[in-house]
Amino acid sequence: MEHKRIFKARLDFYYKSLVIYLVFLIVYVLLRGNFGTEEFTIVFHDPIIYITLVFVLYTIAALLVNAVRSKEIEFTEDRFILKNRFGHRDVMYSDILSIRFSRERVRRSEGKSGIRKARIKLKDRKKLLRIRISEFYDEKRLIGEFKNINKELHS
Repeated sequence: MEHKRIFKARLDFYYKSLVIYLVFLIVYVLLRGNFGTEEFTIVFHDPIIYITLVFVLYTIAALLVNAVRSKEIEFTEDRFILKNRFGHRDVMYSDILSIRFSRERVRRSEGKSGIRKARIKLKDRKKLLRIRISEFYDEKRLIGEFKNINKELHS
C-alpha cells in the first residue's frame, strides 16, 4: 500500500486581507458618516471608500478563484502530483534532474522556513518547474519532502 502525503494550498492570506479591508471600511464609514437627529447617513462620494471597495472585491475574487482551484501537492513513493480541481500533473522522481531552493531575504517569523521557492529541473522540460513553498500548509514538512527527493537524486 502506498503512503500518500498531501499538502493543500493556503487561503488564510486572503481571509486575513479581507477582514482587514472590511474592518477598515467599516471604521472609515463610521468616522466619515454624519450622525444627525437619530439617523446616520453614509458619505458615498468619497474616493477612499471606492478604493477600499475595489480592494475588497479584488480580494473576494482572488479568494474565490483560489478556493475553486484548490491546489495541492501529493507525494507518493515514486512521484509527486501537482493537482487542482481542473487537472493534475505527475512528476516522476526519475524525471527530475535537480532541485534548487531559493531563500527569503529576511526571515519574518520562526514558524516559517527561510526557503521561498523550489525550482525543479526536469528532463522533458526546458523551463524550470517553480513551486512556491509558502503557498502550502506545513511548509517545513513540504521542504523536507523535496529535500528527501533531492537526497535520493544525489545518492
